[in-house]
Order: sequence, then structure tokens, then C-alpha cells
Amino acid sequence: MCLQEVGIEHWHQIFASHFKQLGYDSRLFYSMSKSHGVAILWKRSKFHIVDEKGVRMDASMDVCEETLQTDNVGLVAALRFGSASNMESTDPYADSVDPEYRIDTGVPPSGEGIIVSNTHLYWRPGACYERLQQQIAMLAAQREMQEKYPGFPVISCGDFNTTPDDAGYALLTKARPVSLNEWQLDNLLPTTMTDEEDESSAETTISYAAMATAGTSSESDDTSTKRRRLEEEEKQAELDFARDQERVQRLLRLIQADNSPLRSCYSTYADLDASYRTEQWVGEPIYTNYAKWKGTLDYIFYRPGQGLDVHDIMSLPAEGRLKPGLPNERFASDHVSLLVRFGCA
Repeated sequence: MCLQEVGIEHWHQIFASHFKQLGYDSRLFYSMSKSHGVAILWKRSKFHIVDEKGVRMDASMDVCEETLQTDNVGLVAALRFGSASNMESTDPYADSVDPEYRIDTGVPPSGEGIIVSNTHLYWRPGACYERLQQQIAMLAAQREMQEKYPGFPVISCGDFNTTPDDAGYALLTKARPVSLNEWQLDNLLPTTMTDEEDESSAETTISYAAMATAGTSSESDDTSTKRRRLEEEEKQAELDFARDQERVQRLLRLIQADNSPLRSCYSTYADLDASYRTEQWVGEPIYTNYAKWKGTLDYIFYRPGQGLDVHDIMSLPAEGRLKPGLPNERFASDHVSLLVRFGCA
């Protein structure tokens, strides 16, 4: 089970003990500057944890050569099949939520198990570039774990804050090389200007056009200075644009170096439930988030060919039960739950 935006105080005071009574062990990982984090839970009668890695997105310099300021996190756990009864004495921190805690029991990577990844990516709609960095950081953590446990297939869950028509979704799920359209590429460019700067630039462009129509012969010294400054700014903007394009291309090379695309368990849901179809994209449901903004942001991914098969997926609620918006008396979150039953070869 993977949960996002888990309140730290609520976890301590309510959830951890209740899940323990229900037979679950768990891990919570969070940023020191936020009051919530991501949690992975498992039935102790079916799994025991052998390794875990917390991912701090803002410390991804070693992966993406850039730092972020988002305070987003992710968590990757290696779970071996079998009861945890014989592991309790060697895992004294089973209920710990220490954000720096990482377990490595020294158990050799033989036998069967799974790797579960959980994350909550940056929320700003225009931050596709930042989310791409975060996706790369999570993929690197999954790859590191799978190198230690090569027989363990990967299940990747989370609130990716990415719609199915975004470049981020295509780069996770499409066969390599991925072909992106112009709109997707434009959205990947870093957002380097504030709204105030954009407005200022627009006003200056109008002023520049007025000066240009007046001709150069009657320019005052002040007008000439403004013209030169605007020409310099235009050259700098061209340099910035070329630099941003190269930054995007670097990330595209990094993410496409992984030749094993993921598959979304709900990628054909709209074919099964016509009420969840949309003209914006094919296959994925029209929404998993139903608040003021409605759309699909949440996914359960897996890697085909690694021993996992999707047997069943849970139906999503009828829209009438969600109106006028979530949360409501039936659903405690503004996101609906996704549930998949896997078969392991």
C-alpha cells in the first residue's frame, strides 16, 4: 500500500498504531520542511522488508546535475515474500519515521520479492521540467535497488502530478526513442521568468515597437539607450533559450537511457468504463483527482517482462458519488484510490 501526503502527526497519533493492529508493517519518509510525507505499508504475514532508500528530490545533483527547491521526497523499499516473524528481532525500527533512517539487513539478494516505489512529485502545473528531474531521480533509486535485488520486479506508485498527455507520462511509458510533440517540448522548458517579469517584458516590447516606427533619425539619447538595452536583452533571451533547450535535451537523454519503459495498470481503463473516457487522451481515466481541478495525476506503474501480470484493477467511483468535489462524506481525500491485484510468475 502506498500513501502520499501523510501527515506526520496523524501518522504518529493515529495511523501507525491502527495499521499495526491490522497486521501491517510500514515506513514513512518525509522532508524536514514539510508536515507530511510518503508511506509504504505491507502485510507482515506476506512480506518482510530487506532494504529501503529515501529519495530527497532537492539532493538530485548527482543524477541531474542540478538542484531543486521543491522539498518533494520519494521512498523505495525491497520486500521479500514471507512472514516477518523471524525478522522482528533484527528490525528494531519497524515503526520509526526517522527521515534519515535506512535499513540494510545484509540479507543476500537471493529468493523472491518485489521493489515498491512511492512518490509525490512537484505540484505546480507549469513545472514539467522539475518533475522530469524528479522522475529521473526516482528511476535511478529504483535501478540502484534492482541492481542489489535483480530478481525483484518494480512497482512504481504515486501522485505524479502529471496528466497522460504530458511529456513526463510519455517518457515513462513509451518505447524508446520517444517522439514528443511541439507542445510537450515547450512545456518541458524551465520556467525561468516570473509573471511580473513577463508582464514587464510585454510592456517593454510595445514601447520598443513604438520607438521603431519613429525611425532612428529623431531618436533622443534616452531612446537610443533604451534601444540598445532592449537589443542586449533580446540577445540574452536567445542565449537563455538555447541553454534551456540543452538542459531539456540532457534530461531527455538521461531518462531515455533506460530502455525499459513502464506500463500503467489503468492505461486501458477508459476502454472498460465509458464514463471515464475523455478526448484529451486515450486509455487512462479522465480523472483520479476530483476537486476544483479535475484530471488524472495518479498511477500504478510496473515493468512488463519482469514476472508481474495485472490480474484485476479496482473500478473507480461513479462521478455522481464524487460531486460536487472531493473530499466529501464518502471519500476523505481529493484523490480516488487505485488498486491492482498482481500475479507473480
